[in-house]
Amino acid sequence: SPHTSWRLAQHRALCGSRARWRQKLIKMMDRVGAAWQNDGARRERGQRSGRRRRASARVMVARACACAMVVWAVRWMSDGRAVSRRRHALSARRADRALESWSGAEGGDGRRAKKLSCGDLDAGDRGRFEGPNRRYRPRRVSSAGWRRSALDKALGRGKAAKTVLLTGVHAHATFGVRLLEEFLTHYVDHGKIPAENVFVVVHVGEASKSRFGKFETVMKKRGVTYSKYWGETLLHSDLSRYWQRQLAGVACEEDWVILADIDEHLFVPEQADLGSEKYSIPAFLARADALGFELVNGVWFDRISSDGSLVEREAETSLHKSYPRKCHVGPACDVRRSPPNTNGADQVLPREGMVIAHKLKFDVADVRALHDFAHDDVVPATALDIRQDNIFPVPISVQHYQWHEGAVEQLYQVASAYEACGLEDARKATLDLATTLKEAKNVVSDKTCPELACSKASSDVVALDVRRIAIVTTVWEHVDGVSRTMKRFASYLRDRDDASVLVMSPDLAERDYVEANNYHSVHQLVAPVPAVEVPGRPEYKMAAPLQARQRAVLEAYNPHVVHVAAPDMLGHSAVRWAREVGACSVCSYHTAFDTYMQYYRVRLLTHPIQHLLKDFYSMCDVVAVPTYAAANHLRSIGIPGEKMGFFPRGVNQTLYNPSMRDDEYRRDVFGASSDDIVILWVARIVREKGLGSFVKTIQSLNKVAQREADLPKFRVVVAGDGPDLAWVRSSLKQFENVVILGHKGGTNLAKTYAAGDIFFFPSKTEVIPNNLIEAMASGLPVITDDVGVNRAIVQDEVSGIIVKNTAPLPGDVTNYVNAIRRLMKDRELAKRMSAAAVASTSGLTWKRTFESLLHAYDRCRPGLPYARHIPRESLDQPKLFPPNVEAMEKRRDVIVDDGAPENSLLYRISRGITGGYVRSLDEAKRDDDTIASHGVFERKR
Repeated sequence: SPHTSWRLAQHRALCGSRARWRQKLIKMMDRVGAAWQNDGARRERGQRSGRRRRASARVMVARACACAMVVWAVRWMSDGRAVSRRRHALSARRADRALESWSGAEGGDGRRAKKLSCGDLDAGDRGRFEGPNRRYRPRRVSSAGWRRSALDKALGRGKAAKTVLLTGVHAHATFGVRLLEEFLTHYVDHGKIPAENVFVVVHVGEASKSRFGKFETVMKKRGVTYSKYWGETLLHSDLSRYWQRQLAGVACEEDWVILADIDEHLFVPEQADLGSEKYSIPAFLARADALGFELVNGVWFDRISSDGSLVEREAETSLHKSYPRKCHVGPACDVRRSPPNTNGADQVLPREGMVIAHKLKFDVADVRALHDFAHDDVVPATALDIRQDNIFPVPISVQHYQWHEGAVEQLYQVASAYEACGLEDARKATLDLATTLKEAKNVVSDKTCPELACSKASSDVVALDVRRIAIVTTVWEHVDGVSRTMKRFASYLRDRDDASVLVMSPDLAERDYVEANNYHSVHQLVAPVPAVEVPGRPEYKMAAPLQARQRAVLEAYNPHVVHVAAPDMLGHSAVRWAREVGACSVCSYHTAFDTYMQYYRVRLLTHPIQHLLKDFYSMCDVVAVPTYAAANHLRSIGIPGEKMGFFPRGVNQTLYNPSMRDDEYRRDVFGASSDDIVILWVARIVREKGLGSFVKTIQSLNKVAQREADLPKFRVVVAGDGPDLAWVRSSLKQFENVVILGHKGGTNLAKTYAAGDIFFFPSKTEVIPNNLIEAMASGLPVITDDVGVNRAIVQDEVSGIIVKNTAPLPGDVTNYVNAIRRLMKDRELAKRMSAAAVASTSGLTWKRTFESLLHAYDRCRPGLPYARHIPRESLDQPKLFPPNVEAMEKRRDVIVDDGAPENSLLYRISRGITGGYVRSLDEAKRDDDTIASHGVFERKR
């Protein structure tokens, strides 16, 4: 109390100061006063403490609010996921936005759908929508098998999004009710899409209104939302706007929509970690969402009866059993999904991938039209505003059940719709197909569909009876021997009907994505990998191991073969993934990294790198080597020979040949006269290519030319690019006879080769020098180092000169200088070597190269030796294989092909390798006897 002190003073005055009891009372009052004072201090301290606690709480709340704002901002900026703010973006006005951007056939901004002119159908009241039967309220589905990390939760990733399924059906369709029942069974029962997330529009005309009750019974029983459209004609522009309006207020931009015909069944990849939800379509899309994908393409397979006839499905039989064959019908029979052109004379419909699921941030009309349901008065957008790496790389299988009884009548109806909208080419193609089917007595065959390809299997994702190959490589667009070889191989696979390829690399360009997302490019797919640039060598990238996104893509693709091109972190993780899933891992040997260290003065790292190479290649099921010399080197560092297969390199002899020699090109580009001898270097400008020896040799050769008057005039031409180009320029700038061209490719590269006279390449680190082969095919005698791979390619004193007794780092280059002087002075010898060089490359085609690799794919056995003729006791590393592995064949596997000349490199470089080329089995036996005698692949001479 504030009056305590005053009251105590009054008590003292009244009591006096002499009586004993007064003294006691005074002491008692003093104690009471002290207690009051202490209590006040405690209260004051408590108040200060309370204030501190409240201040601390305010600080904590402020910090929490700040963190929440940061998380909110990150969520807003990360991939455009601001769900809470965008929930109302799908408003009624948004439903009309697409139509507002259309202005007839020529309208649109290039990124939105375009509306076609459909004559009388554009005017008047064509019909009306009635319903829906109830408010459309799709719900979210939790993904029990997908565990989100704390970061995913903070950023709003992986949250179970709504999966909306939209479809339409004609009430007059002969099999409409059955198709609807099968459709709902597939998506609701098997695909795990909630029934309340399905929206069905039934098109009812005057003649079919009595049939609507059957559809309504099925939909009520299933509990789906439905609406009916009364009228004779339904335009897709009206339908898409109606659906967009139904989604307004009940779905947000981050939810998924599947737009499917009533006869289309979507199959997502099986996810073993999702338990009972492993076939769940919402679970698959939730995982795709968590990994940052916004759009999923599909590839259509047409289901056909066993004999191809258009039959009626039996009531008690499922569609799968009624139509067991899974086929690609090709463009001639694919007229409904890809009409030839619009009603603009020079305007072609887009041929991008067919979208089967997409985020609602894209308008329904911009993505895909229902060609089997409504009149196509809408052309989908030619290019959606989406990052290419946000498109799920693997197209998902869609089973199509359109080839039943009544398909011909449907084709005539589609043709009428095309005619109404001015799609004359599409109308003609559709009528031709209907007429052909009628003439063939309603049988789908290779006569009615020339591109027909069928299979009884129904589990393939990308194509029919194909080998799925995943190429995992760090270099792709960067120009070097690895990327050039792998890109040629991918192109070769893309042109085949029995193979598809997925390229997974951090070095992809925009054109790779565009080509892969083309409607016809289901045979070549691409997927990016995160990476950083290598310090000091920005042209190369250091890729991370496989992340969740890359693993999801590989799981969806389900490759038979994983081809790894480099022993880096990405390659290691890809080989381990292949081992986990039981796929075959094939590792091609391109670069001898252990030989590079001496050029960077870090020899101490040679042994550790060899151990890393041994560990990596020993994990692979097949090690694809280009020459027996490369096989010898790998065996010397401990890699088992029983794992090695043959993967040579080819040469395009149409491009690289002596006829490409152009004197005008020599004069204009090289500055060389007809009498000058051109010494040529074509390679990357890096020190591990023997660049120091090359530069020092040229410097010494110019000094010799000053002393020897009889030495012919010569020019030195350097073609290539790389980090050491500036050093080469500064080292040779004092010589007027040196021309540095920089990078050359294509026809100019072929002309550069053919315009030379001597190819000088003093490299000791090559696994397979493509430039040597291209130079020899162009008619140049070769001067190179005495190492195994060069001896395998160049026959000493026949097609070139093997220079012996040289050092890796530039030291004494006298032997190089003498070899060049010899060919410069003896032109007859140079001509003989030139002819022999051209002859030796004959038969070394890229077709044979890739066939040998496919042969290795065919014979690969995950976890078992590639060589099947070696007894267990003779294996280099028997502990790598199961204890019951024994030899299964009596002789080494070879490819017998006598189509090349006897002295062709094709036979010489594959000597003794499993899967190598031979002219006959007798020749293979002679090579095997040599190996048995000497214990190495290389024949002793």
